[in-house]
Amino acid sequence: MKLGFVGTGAITESVVRGLVKAGNDLEGIAVSPRNADVAARLAALHQLIRVARDNQSVVDSSDIVFLAVRPQVANDIVAGLEFHPGQRVVSFVAGLQLEELAEWTRGIPRLCRAIPVPLVADLHGVTAIFPGDSVVTDLAPLT
Repeated sequence: MKLGFVGTGAITESVVRGLVKAGNDLEGIAVSPRNADVAARLAALHQLIRVARDNQSVVDSSDIVFLAVRPQVANDIVAGLEFHPGQRVVSFVAGLQLEELAEWTRGIPRLCRAIPVPLVADLHGVTAIFPGDSVVTDLAPLT
C-alpha cells in the first residue's frame, strides 16, 4: 500500500514517525514539499519515504491520501487536486465536514475523518476515525 500526505506539519510528522516505528507493510510514503524542513526530516527516517514534487504528485502516487492542511487553506488546496477512483482520503483538517470534502473531491474517493494526536509518533494515544474504515484503522499508529 502507498500512502501520501498533503501538508507537512506536526501531525503529519507524528503520524509518519508512528508508521515507521510500527513497521507497517507499506510500498512507500510520499510527503508534500510544503514544509521543506519537516519533509527532509521525514525522508531521512526511512528509504520508503520520499518528498514529492507537489501535492498532485502525492495524490497520483498514493492509495490513501492524508489531508493535513490548515482549515483556512483546505478548499484551495483540495479543490485543485485530481483524485482517482478507488482512492481513500483521510482528512485531519479540523472542522471540515465530509460533505464539504466530498464536494471538493468531486465524490471520487472514499472519505473519512481522523483525529490523531502527537503521541501517535510513539505508538500511544487513540485516533478517532469516522466513518470507520478497516483499511485505515489497520494502519498502526492509527489504531
